[in-house]
Amino acid sequence: MLTSRRRPLAALALVLATAVSVSACSQVGGTASAAPEATAGSTRAPATSGSATSSAPGSITVPPSRSSSTTSGSAGTAGGTDGVDGTVGSDGIGDPYYPTAGNGGYQIDGYDLDLQYIPETNALSSTATLTGSVTAADGLTRFNLDLQPNLTVSEVDVNGQAATYQQQDAELVITPSAALAAQSPLTVTVTYAGSPDVVGGGTANLGDGGWYRTDSGGAFVAGEPTGASAWFPANEHPADTATFAVTATVPQGWNVIANGVQQTADLPAAPAGMTTSRWVLDVPVATYLDTIYIDKFTTVEGTLSDGRPVVSAISPQAPSDSAELARRTSDVVDVLSGFFGPYPMPAAGGIFTGSSTGFALETATRPVYTAGVDDLETVVHELAHQWYGDDVTVQRWSDICLNECFASYATWLYQEKVNGADLDRTWKQQVQSYLKKPAFWRSPLVDMGAGNEFTRVYDKGPIALHALRREIGDDAFFQIIKEWPATYGGKNASFDQFEAFVNDKTGQDYTAFMDAWFRGTSIPPEEYLYPGTLGN
Repeated sequence: MLTSRRRPLAALALVLATAVSVSACSQVGGTASAAPEATAGSTRAPATSGSATSSAPGSITVPPSRSSSTTSGSAGTAGGTDGVDGTVGSDGIGDPYYPTAGNGGYQIDGYDLDLQYIPETNALSSTATLTGSVTAADGLTRFNLDLQPNLTVSEVDVNGQAATYQQQDAELVITPSAALAAQSPLTVTVTYAGSPDVVGGGTANLGDGGWYRTDSGGAFVAGEPTGASAWFPANEHPADTATFAVTATVPQGWNVIANGVQQTADLPAAPAGMTTSRWVLDVPVATYLDTIYIDKFTTVEGTLSDGRPVVSAISPQAPSDSAELARRTSDVVDVLSGFFGPYPMPAAGGIFTGSSTGFALETATRPVYTAGVDDLETVVHELAHQWYGDDVTVQRWSDICLNECFASYATWLYQEKVNGADLDRTWKQQVQSYLKKPAFWRSPLVDMGAGNEFTRVYDKGPIALHALRREIGDDAFFQIIKEWPATYGGKNASFDQFEAFVNDKTGQDYTAFMDAWFRGTSIPPEEYLYPGTLGN
């Protein structure tokens, strides 16, 4: 995410992300279930270069479920030692930075929304169908979804049977009519309505995220880590990625665009005076990367070099050069593909809102751009995220450097490739200026502590990656940044795994060097500070 409040030196893109403050407990039927205790940072585990961390299918880690006594409205009683009749999915997915973000006991493989929206009154009515499976070893008798309280649920079905439910703050607590067996398929259908809005209070108090209104009366969704629960029930954490589809019905005269590819066949008949469209993303992504834009926009269309569609939406309020910038999407993807390998998404484009929310976001296939953060460097940054952040997804928010450090360095690489920029000179100038600023070095790039994720990754991050490039050499570096998405695409990964990946591909141990640059809280020692040609 790029913001207008922070702009990088020497034409580097800076991105700040927003998060939602999460409740420390979820009260169900009068019984409060305490969330796991948050910690400022996690103990570093030994780096391994195997497959992405996973304890459930799809490379998703889901925390073990908890046993709980029966609560009012519950379908079933507390069970014995096997937990099958009394196991309650945790109200957090296990991220120590945000203990109640996401949920445990299951994984979602796909979201499919069927919604109707009236822009004039900001009225949303929707049915969301979630498909996945139970991952809790002892099965489930209760589980949670994330949904903001201004959206009121009227019905929940689990596997075709009516379920009881309660809304507690931003938690939708669901009790199926019968216990769900371990590893069994899971289909949850939620019918709800309300006036969607932004979710106040983000990571490090940087801003809001969710459902934004446009000056022309439309709406769009953007927010990191929180955005999805502002308009549909979700397992809102990147550790649980899923495909996404939306069928949207709006009044005639309004247009809709979302992630993925538009489908025009077999659409349901729209009510009188309404129009229906459908968009489908068949690549699993984190829920904060799902978006929709409803407005009276125009489109700029084209194709990538391999024929995949490029569709961008241009708001009536967007700057006059937005259409021309949208037309450059294909060229930018071609340049980035030279560094990172084949483009991983089924489509490309952008959503140029012209709104003054102050940030851009790498929503999958079609990043959202807003006023002040809609220039070429922003486009490069957000499109680089399609590989680093959207295709390869962080396991925990402490690994955010895997997204933001690389997307920020992508703007350096683009400048070098297209404009012949001298990156060594840029690096030396920046390091020289930061040597006089001890505070710049205090925040590590990995496991920086809750609330500090979206700070130094945008300026110190590309500096550290350029240092790594000069330490291991261009051949190894460019092999690594291309093979990393090829290896971990469609999976969750950690920075420990990236570090091990570097060591494996080079055949040398760069742990101390990477610790100094990515985990250190002071200026790197002299032996690591000026690697390769940077010492000349």
